[in-house]
Amino acid sequence: MEHSTLKIEGMTCMGCVRTLTSVLSALPGVNHVAIDLESGIAKVDHNAAMTSLDALGEAIEGAGFELV
Repeated sequence: MEHSTLKIEGMTCMGCVRTLTSVLSALPGVNHVAIDLESGIAKVDHNAAMTSLDALGEAIEGAGFELV
């Protein structure tokens, strides 16, 4: 299990947090997602063999946000 901390820009409300949580949670191998709106930090527990950091970044950007 890998624990990744990601900085995300473009979130403005709890709706953004819900959207990103849903998008990231739907990826294979993702076990837990916690996003803090104020800091723009997402903490993701995932199986690196199933979901890479690149895949997490693509999902974030596909949802309309920016991975910093």
